[in-house]
Amino acid sequence: MDSNTLLSKAHMLLALLFVISMLIKVILIFKNNESFDKYRGKTKIAEMIVTILFLILGIILMVQKGGGFHLLFWIKLAVVAAGIPLGIVGAKKHSKVLVTLSFLCFFAAYGLAEVAKKKVVVEEVVVAEPTQLGIEIYKANCTPCHGEDGKKGLGGASDLSTSILSEEDAKGVITNGRGNMAPYRGQMKEEDIKALAAYLQSLKGK
Repeated sequence: MDSNTLLSKAHMLLALLFVISMLIKVILIFKNNESFDKYRGKTKIAEMIVTILFLILGIILMVQKGGGFHLLFWIKLAVVAAGIPLGIVGAKKHSKVLVTLSFLCFFAAYGLAEVAKKKVVVEEVVVAEPTQLGIEIYKANCTPCHGEDGKKGLGGASDLSTSILSEEDAKGVITNGRGNMAPYRGQMKEEDIKALAAYLQSLKGK
C-alpha cells in the first residue's frame, strides 16, 4: 500500500469520526441543551484536532493529485462549506434544525466521497495500444524505480500494475510528480507525457 493510499484512508477515517460526532450532537440536542453543551465541552479539543488533521490531509491529497478532479469532488466541497457555518450557528443558538442540517451536509459529503472512490475503482478503463514512443520513454525514465512490469517498487514507487489512475490522472502525476517522484514538467514534451501515460495503462493487471 503506497503513501497516497494510506493518506486517503486516514482522511476518510477522520471524516467518518467527524460524522459520528455530529450524529451524537444531533441526538443530544434533541434530548436537551444541557447534554448537548456538556458533550461539546468534552469533545471540543478532540474535534478541533480531527478537523485540523482532516483539512491538512485533504490539502496534501489535492496537491498530490495535481488537478483533474471529478464533479463529485466539487459538489462534496460545496456541501462541506455549507455544513460548517450551519454547525457553528446551530450550536450557538441551540437550533435543532441547523445542527441537523449541518450533520446531513457532512453525512452527504462522506457519502459522496465513498461514491467517488468506488466510481474510480469500477470505472471501465479503455486501454489504447501502447506506442513505441511510450515504451521507450518508460524504459528510459521509469524502469529504475518501477521495473519493466511496473511492480519493482524501489524507493516507495507505486505498483503500476494495480494503479487505478486514469490516463488523464497519470499525465498529471508525470507532469507534477508525487511523493518521492520528481515532476517531469519542462523535461518532457506534451506528446511524450501523453505517450507515457497511455503506456502506463497497458501495465494494469499484469
